[in-house]
Amino acid sequence: MKQLTICTNRHNQELRKFTLASAAAGEIIVRRAGWISGNMYGIICTYIHTIPCLYDLLAKIAIQDNPVYKYSRKLADMARNLRGTALYAEGQKELTYFLQQNDTLHLEGYVTFRMSNFREKLDLMSYSLIKKLKLVQND
Repeated sequence: MKQLTICTNRHNQELRKFTLASAAAGEIIVRRAGWISGNMYGIICTYIHTIPCLYDLLAKIAIQDNPVYKYSRKLADMARNLRGTALYAEGQKELTYFLQQNDTLHLEGYVTFRMSNFREKLDLMSYSLIKKLKLVQND
């Protein structure tokens, strides 16, 4: 079993939901959860091999932090369709490798610095959708 600390500054509700779902599914055992210091919320947990839905949480945060998807539920739903792609599978592999090397995961930091390919794909999707909308308006 491996211990992991997951912390966040802005996404404590999402982390709480993830914690409840993962613990109920038997993916993690929560040792401690709560406010670490000031505005940082975190959990300390143990897991056996991998935490399958952790990358789902990170992808959800990446989508929420993107201004285009943040305000459009329909576009956000389209972005969630990346789940079955090779890009998504590669991201899960990278996260598994990261967790083998580290025992702390800061959600915003990982999304910002380690998920650049995923965020770039989100940007490309939004740009192409906006371009299509402008073309339709011009017709």
